Amino acid sequence: MNEEAGLRADELVRQRVVAALDFDTIEEAVALVDLLQDRVTRFKVGMRLFTRYGPAILDALAEREAQVFLDLKFHDIPSVVADACAAAAAHPSVFMLTVHASGGQAMMRHAARGAKRGRPDSPPLVVAVTALTSLKSRELPSFGVGMGVRDWAEKLGALALKSGVDGVVCSAHEAEGLRTEVGARPVLVTPGIRLEDVHIAGDDQARTMTPGRAMAAGSSYLVIGRPIYQSPDPIAAVDAVSASVASWLEKIR
Repeated sequence: MNEEAGLRADELVRQRVVAALDFDTIEEAVALVDLLQDRVTRFKVGMRLFTRYGPAILDALAEREAQVFLDLKFHDIPSVVADACAAAAAHPSVFMLTVHASGGQAMMRHAARGAKRGRPDSPPLVVAVTALTSLKSRELPSFGVGMGVRDWAEKLGALALKSGVDGVVCSAHEAEGLRTEVGARPVLVTPGIRLEDVHIAGDDQARTMTPGRAMAAGSSYLVIGRPIYQSPDPIAAVDAVSASVASWLEKIR
């Protein structure tokens, strides 16, 4: 039996759902954290907020005992990325951070070492971004990739896991194949999670999946943005996520 089968859906949501704080202001971000704090404990801070506020946004979330997925997608020469990961790891609120798998094996290896240097006792997870969930296969030949997006994502994912990082960021559509290949240990972080029958205006995610199906595919963490923060009732949206997860749990019990 899957270990998740013994948990309630709301417990799994608290452990495995990362709500994206894709806002322009720190006030909007902390307002959503305060609103959802009884249901969600993990939140994503990306380039949009961090560029404007820097570590101040991490401090604000730490005051609320939130755990932060710092999604800055580091991609540079190995020594620079190592120092950036060490600096990110030094903030105690950060439980996970991203680098780009396309930066290569040496860069990812230095990223993992940097995170351990920044917080030796409990380093954050380092996960590598494979193919962005906005990419379509027809776009890849324009920058020299001669394969479909799923094959490319799986190739980058395999490279990442040989480099010492903790896991990868991928579409839930790639998660099942990766999970079969790499086993239970590596972390698979899947953005592009959508609620069934909920339309997202201007949605640029090409490879999406419902929360329950993504869990069934082997996702470790579900990154959910617009379905929650664009909802007129974010609490109801999180409850809908729980309902989708509950539907999956019923099938594995």
